[in-house]
Amino acid sequence: MKGIITIKEAWKDAYQSDQLFKILTDEILPQYMQKCRWFGAKNAPIKRYEVSFAEMAPYEKHLAMVLIIEVVFQTAYSEQYYLPLAWVDATEIDQNEFVLGKLKCKQEEKMLAEALAVSAYRNDLFENISHKRSVKIKEGTITYHRGKSLRAETPISRLLSAEQSNSTIVFNDKYFLKIYRKLFRGTNPDYEVSYHLSERSDFQNAPVYMGSITLLRDNVYPVSLGLMQKKIENNGDAWAYMLGRVKAYFKNIERRKLDIEQIPKVPLYRGCIPEKLPLTMLDLVGVETLEKVALLAKRTAEMHLALFREKTHHEFIPAIFNEDYQVWLHNRLLYQLDNRVAIIENMLEKFKGQTRAWAEEFLESTETIKNLILGFDYQKLNSHRIRIHGDYHLGQVLMTDDDFFILDFEGEPDSTIRDRKIKQPAIKDVAGMFRSFHYAIFSTIFADNPTSLPEDILIEAGGRYYRTIVAVFLDSYIKNAFESGLDIGYYKEIDYLLRYHILEKAIYELGYELNSRPNWAIIPLKGINQILNND
Repeated sequence: MKGIITIKEAWKDAYQSDQLFKILTDEILPQYMQKCRWFGAKNAPIKRYEVSFAEMAPYEKHLAMVLIIEVVFQTAYSEQYYLPLAWVDATEIDQNEFVLGKLKCKQEEKMLAEALAVSAYRNDLFENISHKRSVKIKEGTITYHRGKSLRAETPISRLLSAEQSNSTIVFNDKYFLKIYRKLFRGTNPDYEVSYHLSERSDFQNAPVYMGSITLLRDNVYPVSLGLMQKKIENNGDAWAYMLGRVKAYFKNIERRKLDIEQIPKVPLYRGCIPEKLPLTMLDLVGVETLEKVALLAKRTAEMHLALFREKTHHEFIPAIFNEDYQVWLHNRLLYQLDNRVAIIENMLEKFKGQTRAWAEEFLESTETIKNLILGFDYQKLNSHRIRIHGDYHLGQVLMTDDDFFILDFEGEPDSTIRDRKIKQPAIKDVAGMFRSFHYAIFSTIFADNPTSLPEDILIEAGGRYYRTIVAVFLDSYIKNAFESGLDIGYYKEIDYLLRYHILEKAIYELGYELNSRPNWAIIPLKGINQILNND
């Protein structure tokens, strides 16, 4: 933390202090933001930090500085981050890690800290939402919207410290206010989809919308600053549950001393009800696990139906496939593929064993993959595109004793705001969940092998577990979609879109792993191998 910062302005005028902004952007923020969990550009080469927006907003009898920081990278690309600041006594700050330094305004010295660490500021946010206030600032308005289920009550708040991409305030142990840190040039898709599901549909398995915060300025796009939802009492996420079930499956194989030939191999991406599975596989996987998978598929179809039924609001009205969508999809995937090929070519010598073998196969199959990407022909597709979850995986699903709740609708972290709002096939979310099943299986094999079985046996057995899980999910999803009138096409179209988007998701994941944790690149490489070989 820097020593005392001294500026000539009073705090009420500090939003105009070039002196303060220079110290912040040159000295304090480059270090502070690198330590923040929500700052997603830690490894990117940064050219400079800039203050793109600064205003004062009242809270209780005080003022907070509403600050938007623009991070400009060496590539000229930039990102914007939300940083509300308070000037307070040290005793008013809940958590010292949110302190930026000591600030002396004229003759008075206090602490400069993130306002989210000040209970008076947090509680004022709740009061503003519950009373649907609009707070006028010099260049715009901060509007607070209240959901139909929220009632006024006295707030008691705390700031969670375990968040990653956002910050979360808990009120009265009943409501979560997610403060968006990375901002979009437009309303956040998380807010849009959450509001739609909760306020316009009868979908019951997403967090109830309680309110939101939006920055509005004349002739400037609206910016979502926060989303408040009702807390869901839960037993953890579906990722942790699935990891436990995968380990149990492998231990069952080890305990029974089964040969790989004794483990059934059901057809890939063909729906099957649990009752028709081979008894050996039913016993190894467990009836309860398969019932849970079928229920998750049903909730997924119900979510898509709620998004499909909209006939009034343009941003949610279903769309047909057309040439514009095809061009967008081709360009996006070809760019991602070229990027992954370049990275692997540079890293190939560092890979060993099975990772090296699958990486080489990936490089050798580049033209085949390009042809698969370019083979997408919108004229052969008769189903509709809708707004989807966009980043659907087991970690986005909470489990209760007997149900699932779907959350976090922001979309793929590396995608632009425009791409996140594109209407896409509902099957893409199914593909995302299948990739998540695949991750749960193969991360167990490669990172946390719970048995003494050799890796090659586990890989083959894991593939057969995957086939079984996705068969049950697919049967339940398609059945519920067809019965409810959700337009996902018929079997041939569903199969095509599913395989296409599983390949797309694996290519996307490959880029993430190569950049963030190369040791995990083996998992998406295995997924691509599986699609190419129908294995």
